[in-house]
Amino acid sequence: MNYSSSTGHGRIVSNLRVLLLVPVWNEESRLAGVIEDLRLHTPYDILVVDDGSADRTAEVARTLNCTVVSHPRNQGVGSAIRTAIRYAIQKQYDILVPVNGTGKTPASSIPALIAPIAEGRCDFVQGSRYMAGSELTNLPLHRSIGTRLYSALFSLFLGRRVTDGTSGFRGLRVTMLNDPRFRLDQTWLDRYELEPYLYYKSVEFGYRVAEVPVRIVYPASGRYTKMRVLTDWWRIVRPLFYLKFGIRK
Repeated sequence: MNYSSSTGHGRIVSNLRVLLLVPVWNEESRLAGVIEDLRLHTPYDILVVDDGSADRTAEVARTLNCTVVSHPRNQGVGSAIRTAIRYAIQKQYDILVPVNGTGKTPASSIPALIAPIAEGRCDFVQGSRYMAGSELTNLPLHRSIGTRLYSALFSLFLGRRVTDGTSGFRGLRVTMLNDPRFRLDQTWLDRYELEPYLYYKSVEFGYRVAEVPVRIVYPASGRYTKMRVLTDWWRIVRPLFYLKFGIRK
């Protein structure tokens, strides 16, 4: 992995250091807009994890004075999040907030995500597209149906109501991730599996978990996700079965 330093010195909010993670793969054309939005609405440090891009994504991130971690090859969003978790622990950040590298997760919702953690009320805050007060733009019908069905299954397996189990827009208390019961280095978590794994295990381990309404904006045209319909949807479904029935830890 290659580390490139930015000017960030851990900006303080409510005496807490917040790190924004932007995991990206071949997003050179959209990355500048994402970073601009983050800097317009927040004062926090930004970590770009370039997951083996074949284009100029990493170079663009460096020209924008972001801290950049480059994977030598594409490993998956779970691997990118794992890299960011290690970085956040090493640099002693207090809160980690993953945001979408395509711009679907506007920075204006970040204060709502980190407030319960900054106020000492929560350890894990899930951004929800479906709670009262949320704002959802251009969500395709099939995506709406799929995410709602998934959230119903997540609720059933977890034993508590979850309105949005597939959202990767969330806030995490970094010290929580030092818990050795989170077995983050398992290779089966490299791609989309890590996100539901973190949510499920945070509840199972008794951490304070909450949902808050957020704003999500899907593009009016063009590709909004790199997920493959069958293969990658199975990647977010299988952790529920694995964890519920003790197949994996």
